[in-house]
Amino acid sequence: MRVQNFLLLLSHRLIVLLFTLILVAEVAHAAPPKSGDMSKFTENNPPIESPSTPFIDSNGKEVTLHEFKNNWILINFWATWCAPCISELPSLAKLKSKINNPNFTLLLISIDRSGPKVFQPFLKRLGLESLKSGSDPKASLMRKLGLTGIPTTLLISPTGKVVGKLEGTAEWDTPSAVGLVNFYLQN
Repeated sequence: MRVQNFLLLLSHRLIVLLFTLILVAEVAHAAPPKSGDMSKFTENNPPIESPSTPFIDSNGKEVTLHEFKNNWILINFWATWCAPCISELPSLAKLKSKINNPNFTLLLISIDRSGPKVFQPFLKRLGLESLKSGSDPKASLMRKLGLTGIPTTLLISPTGKVVGKLEGTAEWDTPSAVGLVNFYLQN
């Protein structure tokens, strides 16, 4: 009788363990929340390695995306002559203030050929000094990433993998956008 009770108890615990493992696996593979503009976010499955193509950071220094490892990076490619790009800049600035995570970086990269002398005064004139932009004047990084148009926004993991992208404009300060970014920051 003792052996039978022991086996019954053991089988119940194994069943609970099995269900727990299934639940954990489902949560680990859960899809990010996508509604509104975020339904245009496409995931790379599997994520792809970011290239080592250099660009100019907001301080005028040549860097690569690999120098941002250990942080989640939301990169928005834009230009001052791109009306859709300009329309989403205020919402990117608001997103930056809504994501309260030290491991999150919002990085604008302008493809304006004249670089910072064009886009820095432009951002100031729009009252968006909180947004800092790097420069890719020959669109080398953009091409290496396989991007064909702007605005395009990429999400890169702390390991340097391009997790996904959103092509076209989006409202980045909506609950769905904040939820999407936070989903990745927490996983």
